[in-house]
Parts: sequence; C-alpha cells; structure tokens
Amino acid sequence: MKFSVINFITQHRMEISGSLLILGIITYIFYAIYDKLSTKKFMTLCSLFVDKFGARPAEVLIYQNGGVFFSFMRDAFFIKALYFKAGTFHTRGMDNDQIRFIKELPKEYTDWLRVKVRISIIGLILLFMMLAIFYVPSWFDGNVHSP
Repeated sequence: MKFSVINFITQHRMEISGSLLILGIITYIFYAIYDKLSTKKFMTLCSLFVDKFGARPAEVLIYQNGGVFFSFMRDAFFIKALYFKAGTFHTRGMDNDQIRFIKELPKEYTDWLRVKVRISIIGLILLFMMLAIFYVPSWFDGNVHSP
C-alpha cells in the first residue's frame, strides 16, 4: 500500500483529532490565565477611555463582570476599533472619535488585546483542524459517522 497523507489521517484520525483537542484545551486554559493577568491592563484602558469620553462603552459595561467566558465580548469594542476602519460594517454605531482614540493609543495599552485575538485565532484553527481531521476522512471512505 502506497503511503499518502489521506491514508495516514484516515488510519490515525482519532489520535490526531484527540491531540488537537488537547491542544485546544491547553490554548483555552492559556487564554483564561492570560485574561486574568491582563485584567489590570483592561482597567487601565477603561480608565483612559473614561478620562477622554466620560464613560465606558455600553458593550464593556454589559460584559465587564462576565468572567473569562465573556471576556472576549467585553473586549470586543476595543478590538473592533483596533482592527477595523471607521465607517465599516464592524464599526457601525461606533463614534469615529472613539475609534481614532483607541487606534492612536501607544502599543503598551493595546498589545494585550492583540495577544488575546491571536490566542483566539489559534484556538479556532485548532478546533477546525480537529473537526476536519475527524470528519473529512470518513467522507473519503463513503462512511458517514453521526456525532
């Protein structure tokens, strides 16, 4: 039998997807720890925002006490302002002055947000790889497995 990647994945898909699942869990644990360590940086960013605009954004107020499960939602206002241009779909309803303020902050105030986004992207990639390796090889066999 000739060696191919598809054959290897098909034969070892449980082990590979299990390993990716473990890496995903480790990524989530790292995210939770990093979230706890970055709480002070979040509070500093909120203080700067309050000093400039008089109040925290509504999105931040809604999710600020949600714990690690809602920390990304809490940070979403700042993340959207960092990554997207003013007036785009993602920043609709946001004040352009607030977006400009967040974009112009020194990196020391926003680097932690960029790290959280990267950790989240790594976690999503691991999740999709795990699902693809678990389900795609069964499509090549003609066997459809239900979850």
